Amino acid sequence: MISGDDIEAFSDDLATADSIVDRAKAGTTPFRHIRANEELPLIRAYVLMKDAAETAAKDLLEHQQSVIDSMGCFDRNNKRTG
Repeated sequence: MISGDDIEAFSDDLATADSIVDRAKAGTTPFRHIRANEELPLIRAYVLMKDAAETAAKDLLEHQQSVIDSMGCFDRNNKRTG
């Protein structure tokens, strides 16, 4: 799970990734989207964002299941009836 400290530690990497995307949007010369010194920061930003997406997907799946469970029918012994 990503903490606020993790995000703060990678803020420069995320800013680098943003500048790479901005350069690509602007239509830079082919094969000039990323500079050599931006390669590792981009990889670190990717890993951070991938972890965030995986965590969010897991949390959403758990939330969805809890919502489904909460709408079920239970008897007075708290056992599902349907």
